[in-house]
Amino acid sequence: MAVQRPRGLRNEQPVLWLGMVGFAPAQRKSIEAAVARATGSAQWRVCPFGDADGWWVNGAKCSITEGGRLKVAPGLPTEHTLRLELPEVDRPLAFAEPVAPANLEALCVFDPASEAGIHATLGRFEKWLQPVRVRFALGAMLLARDSEDRRGTYHLSHRGALLAVVDFQQGMAAIAPKAQPPDLWEAAWEKRPSAAGLPPQGFKSSTITELAWTYVRRTDRDMLPPRYRTEKIFYRHVPRVPMRQLRDSQLMLLRELSAQPGTLQSLFQRTAVPLPQLAHDLACLYYAGSVTTSPETVDHGAGPDVNSVGLWPESVASTGGDSRSRQDLTAPAMLERRPRPAPSDDDA
Repeated sequence: MAVQRPRGLRNEQPVLWLGMVGFAPAQRKSIEAAVARATGSAQWRVCPFGDADGWWVNGAKCSITEGGRLKVAPGLPTEHTLRLELPEVDRPLAFAEPVAPANLEALCVFDPASEAGIHATLGRFEKWLQPVRVRFALGAMLLARDSEDRRGTYHLSHRGALLAVVDFQQGMAAIAPKAQPPDLWEAAWEKRPSAAGLPPQGFKSSTITELAWTYVRRTDRDMLPPRYRTEKIFYRHVPRVPMRQLRDSQLMLLRELSAQPGTLQSLFQRTAVPLPQLAHDLACLYYAGSVTTSPETVDHGAGPDVNSVGLWPESVASTGGDSRSRQDLTAPAMLERRPRPAPSDDDA
């Protein structure tokens, strides 16, 4: 088979999000400035704590409760006391020195007054977040491919090593555990028979929708289709990504749209979310198949209550939903597998 490479790509760096808690305003401002000057394999930005890829905690504000929880006193007037179950933390965590509790095993510490120490800690986080950076690269390449190239099965290889398997028919992709973004950017795409869609053991699988979401969520490019800036926007259905990946502003946007459609400007007035962030949130939801400008494609049947995140089943979010025909979906959602239509009487 001919080897193909997706066109128009560059080694784009993902935006990674950092959450901080327990820092006084002046100290936080100094750290944020150092973070903004960091150079590495990602662009780091500070965001609300719950939305972050990695967490920095002021060790001087920490204590251990009788139940073994980590308690962090607020550093800003707008913060609340934070309590963490350390064994359940699912993202990189670092403590700014000094760390107050003597019985706290802090695996990653840094000097908040040292810019070199701050940058070194960000570098450690980038290594730990390698899977996110790899999914970002593959998501970018998937979206860059022409619609004719979004068919069949492909193997992505670099210097003789298989890095990923993409099966557009099933709407799935799998990535080698040791794949690195620079190699993935340079990988050759080779079209393979459909039977080659089963990835080797140990490869990490994701839906193509999840990979597209990862890219759109972390790029500075404007990915919102122009019509979404002028036409009325409708809620369609639950985003086809794990719910933990949604920011609070995206959940609020979904609640607003489920109650009443609106234009970008009216949603800005209803939510008070800044327009650039609102457009970015809508772009993410567009690639998750959750919004549309075509009212005829709205799901009018009974669906999950968007005012209760707990009612959004992970099975729908992670597998791409039910088996109904998706011929009415917008282009990004069409990246998912489309069920074969049932035979008609004329086919009999």
